[in-house]
Amino acid sequence: MEVQLSYNPQTRHKTGAAFLRGNSPEQWFREINDWQISLKGVTCFVLPEHTNTVTPGGLLVIFSDQVPAAGKISHPYGIINGNLFMPVDATLMPALTPAEMRELLIWHAQVFHPAIGFVGFDMEDEHSLDSFLLPSQASEKSWNHAHPGMPPVAYLHTISVAIPPALELTDLLNDGHIPQPLSELPGKKPRRSLFMRFIDWMVRCFLRILLIMFNIVSFFLRSLPVKLAPYTEGRGSGRPIAGRAARSSQTGHPEEKKTSGLREKLRKWIEKTLGDIEERRDSELDRLLKMFDQDGDEALKYAIPLGDESLAGRGTAPQSATLSKKDANFNLGTLFSHQPVDAWATADSYTTLLSRKYEQMAAKALEEGDHRKAAYIYAHLLRNFHRAAIVLEEGKFYHEAAALYKDRLGQPLKAAECFEKGGLLLDAINIYKSLNKYEKTGDLYRQLSREKPAQQYFQLAVDAAMQQKNHLEAARILQHKSGKPEEACEVLLDGWQHGNQDKDCLPQYLDLAETIDEDGFPGKLRMIYEQKTPEHKKNHLVEIFLAFKKHMNEAAQDVAIEIAYEVISPQIAAGKEDRLAVLKKMLPDDKELSADIYRYSARKREVKPTVARTDQSFQLEQHINWLAATVIKKQLIFVGTSANVLFLLRMTPQGTRKYYSWQYQSIPDKNGQEEQFYPYISKNNASKSGCKLLHLPTSHNRRISLGKLILPSEKPFGDKVILDTTDYPANHMGGTIGMTINSGGDPLTVFSDWEKACVLIKETSSASYYCTYPDSTRLDIPKPEHPSALWGKGPFYFGLGNKIYRVNAVGKTEHLELPYQIRHVAATEINDGMLLMASTTHGCIYVVDKQNGLQFYSQYFGESTVIRASQFVSKTYLVQATNKETIVYNITTGVPTVKTRFNTAAPVRFILATGEQNEVALVDEKGRITVHQIDDRIPVYKL
Repeated sequence: MEVQLSYNPQTRHKTGAAFLRGNSPEQWFREINDWQISLKGVTCFVLPEHTNTVTPGGLLVIFSDQVPAAGKISHPYGIINGNLFMPVDATLMPALTPAEMRELLIWHAQVFHPAIGFVGFDMEDEHSLDSFLLPSQASEKSWNHAHPGMPPVAYLHTISVAIPPALELTDLLNDGHIPQPLSELPGKKPRRSLFMRFIDWMVRCFLRILLIMFNIVSFFLRSLPVKLAPYTEGRGSGRPIAGRAARSSQTGHPEEKKTSGLREKLRKWIEKTLGDIEERRDSELDRLLKMFDQDGDEALKYAIPLGDESLAGRGTAPQSATLSKKDANFNLGTLFSHQPVDAWATADSYTTLLSRKYEQMAAKALEEGDHRKAAYIYAHLLRNFHRAAIVLEEGKFYHEAAALYKDRLGQPLKAAECFEKGGLLLDAINIYKSLNKYEKTGDLYRQLSREKPAQQYFQLAVDAAMQQKNHLEAARILQHKSGKPEEACEVLLDGWQHGNQDKDCLPQYLDLAETIDEDGFPGKLRMIYEQKTPEHKKNHLVEIFLAFKKHMNEAAQDVAIEIAYEVISPQIAAGKEDRLAVLKKMLPDDKELSADIYRYSARKREVKPTVARTDQSFQLEQHINWLAATVIKKQLIFVGTSANVLFLLRMTPQGTRKYYSWQYQSIPDKNGQEEQFYPYISKNNASKSGCKLLHLPTSHNRRISLGKLILPSEKPFGDKVILDTTDYPANHMGGTIGMTINSGGDPLTVFSDWEKACVLIKETSSASYYCTYPDSTRLDIPKPEHPSALWGKGPFYFGLGNKIYRVNAVGKTEHLELPYQIRHVAATEINDGMLLMASTTHGCIYVVDKQNGLQFYSQYFGESTVIRASQFVSKTYLVQATNKETIVYNITTGVPTVKTRFNTAAPVRFILATGEQNEVALVDEKGRITVHQIDDRIPVYKL
């Protein structure tokens, strides 16, 4: 079994430790200093970077008495089982029982980190904080000749913005620097003036236009001799046109040869003139690469940008064959200027070499701590704005980093964090507001000593948390940020009563309520029990009260014990002896209690009959509306609802049971009527997978989806059981006819598309298929009011109207028509086929599907009775419930024969084959469960 961490925002373990990132005590103590608590008794464990190294990757600090405020801990950890530390918002998947915990947690302490993994520690690995401190050596100095020091700085009287000195126009055009091209290096001609460079650019443009015009003219000149010359001469001389054209094609005109030669010379001269600039640019790039090897810092001043030149400026400047000198420091003004740019288009070879040189210089700048130069390389030259922003943030140039994050990278949250680090709190506030980060906005307003807007945004954060039903988060903000512990108590109490975090809300409420009013705390315990706790939560209430009892005063402890007695006494009287274990938690100091419990249990066993069991009966909880039932891996599963809570009862045929519950949002209709459920449980054989589909449509035309409801493997129930309530997309496409799980374990739906007037079959992992007959006619069934039972693992069977349908996985369909309307269908697998029983308005009939297709297998029987439910029990018996009794038919005799009958206190609603040989459980309308053994003395007749 592989245990994994799973993030669960609904989970919130109690904080008992904190994980500090970093690999040095300096980083750890910096965060510890923000806690502002006493560090007496604090213990630590050093975590590695990963499981294959001993290099420190973080520190786990375990608190003793005081715990910092929740907002001051970056990575809070909870304590599970006393020695397992994991994030407070994480759970273990799959869930572990206490016995499995004891078996797996073999170290003195173990930490489950989301990235590092599972790390175990012995006692000798434990450290105290002072073990990371070393006293500095005393400095031997003589204070006999101490200097009085510098005089104090004068007080500030005014603050004004410094006006920069006036700049000449040439300075503005050149960013305050005189261009210094590489041509100044030895071996190059003196540089030309800016005016001459502009003249060169104009000449090149003119030559390019001239070359284009010559190419156009040459195109027309090539076509004129062939088309016009023969026609003119032929008309004047009377000679054959064909002969003239032939000679012309062989010899050609001298004028044409002369024109072509001039045109070719002119083209070559223009191309040579235009190529000079490219040769000079390549020469400059070669010299730049050599300069990087000699003096990299100086070469950076002449470096050209790579990547998307459209980001560098606006428009195109005259081309130049020389590189100009620039400031090699990051500058937002020059990075996104609106001036024309001379873009150097470089070959791939130059781009690769220059990129490598730039990366080397950036790494060197970072080693030297010159973050502005490194950011210049990444942003100005490599156009890697993300890396430039990171470098600027590391160098504490927060304003520039924020500008890149916000305007170029589209990461407003990172921009706000940089503004906050740089002290530009108002800029950070504006971004946090736009992102609906209400709590963070309130924190920054509080830093600015603006308490009123801070409280307003804290309240907005509380409202947002309540909309998400995150009562724990709302209570934390009210308590620690808004300073309203009483309102936090109300939120936590509402979370216990109605929320999804009830088991976490109540302990925090108890802790906070006792702190606020210790004298009135006992009365609050009684109020919670009598007014705020639904019936199905009373067991959890007792467990939480007893776990918190050690923190209560004596009066509150007495009330908690009284409440526990009131809850468990009727349960023990009803035969739930497992509740006796609660007494040990109530009275841990009573040494005779274990012996008393043993004697009580022994006397209860003595009065039980010693004869072998025949039939047993059990009672379902009356306050729950039980809606559906099934059997998975020999476990009886019941589905019910009560007060916006979905209940699952897990039960063995011997009577051991356990309840599970999930809350859902109920929506009343316009008349205030409660929402009604119409649950549907798939009929697939779950003996191997342990999974069935639980479809939860309601009377308000919606479907409740709670995901996969997992009942873990535990004794005495056995294997894990899964009920999948996922609302798969096929359920939205039309009216669901039936659902099941195929032999491959994938959910499968047969549904009616009333817009296209057809029926489709779809597996979640494949496409939809039309249900068609052999003649390619599509099956068309009206949208059913409720889904029908879908039998088989492929092909699949269902009954609607007066027909039994057979559909395979790709939609091939056939049906068998009956003379009467079908009420329901039951089925069981037989050798080489499927046996179905159709209950109709005029009795029941067997239908068999073998190699020859669907065929009738019996005459009608039971015409005079109304069948409420039917279930095959093995391949021998069919059990049917009527309004008066339950009848067992033997299906192996060829003709349906009554084997026996069972009488129940009320009409039977569910028939469940327990999985044991010839054993059946009947559940009547009053919630009474009876388990019956069918006498098996007739040999099985193989159909």
